[in-house]
Amino acid sequence: MSTVYVFGLVDAKAGAFTEAGHRIEFVPAGAVYAAVERLGERPAVSEESLRAQHRIVERIAAKVDAVLPARFGSLVDLDELERVVALRRGGIRDALELVRGRTQMTVRLLDAVARAPVAPPPHRGAVTESGTAYLQARRQAGVRVLPPAVAAVTGAVRDIVAAERAEAGEGRVAATLYHLVGHAGVEKYRKRLAALQAGLDQQTLSISGPWPPFAFVPELWP
Repeated sequence: MSTVYVFGLVDAKAGAFTEAGHRIEFVPAGAVYAAVERLGERPAVSEESLRAQHRIVERIAAKVDAVLPARFGSLVDLDELERVVALRRGGIRDALELVRGRTQMTVRLLDAVARAPVAPPPHRGAVTESGTAYLQARRQAGVRVLPPAVAAVTGAVRDIVAAERAEAGEGRVAATLYHLVGHAGVEKYRKRLAALQAGLDQQTLSISGPWPPFAFVPELWP
C-alpha cells in the first residue's frame, strides 16, 4: 500500500513541482487527477503547515483550469482515493465544471460596532414549558439573519458571479459572502463593489482574493 497526502483534485495532469520542501505530483484518481505528496503520516496542525498548504494549493490552481482543494489532513491510501473518487464522481465532475476558469472572491460585511453573540439554546428544565414552545425557542436562538446589505452586494455583481455562498457572521463581521468569478472578471468585480461601498452608511466591505475555490468544494471524504 502507498499513502499520499491530497492537496486537491484537478481536471488535468500537470508537471510535478516543489514548494517549501514539499514534492507535489499529479497522479490518476479515477476520471480525474489528484495533486499529492507521498507521505506516511499527517502533518501536525500549525500555522506554518496551514500556510504551506495554502501556498501549495495556489501553485496547483495556477497550473490547471479547475481545482477542488482538499481539506487539511487528507492522508489516504491510493486505492482508497480511487474508491472515494468513484463513489463521488458525479459531484466531483459537476464541481470541477463549476470552478473551471474561475476563482474565489471573498467579501466580508463589517459593522462599525461588534454584533452581540448568538444566544445559546435554552436549557430545558429551568422553566416549565410545552415541548412546542421549547423547540421553537431553540430554533430562534440558533437563527442568524443575513443583513440587508447582502442583497445589495449580490445585486451589484450578479452578472459577474457564477455561484455564491453566504454566511451570517459574529462580532464585527455581519456576513461573509463567497463568490466564484471568471479570471477575466476580477477587476470588474472589484470596481462594482468599490462603487457600492460609497453608498453604504453602516457597513464596510472587506474584499479579498482571488483565491482557489475553497468554499465551493463538495465533501470528498466519507
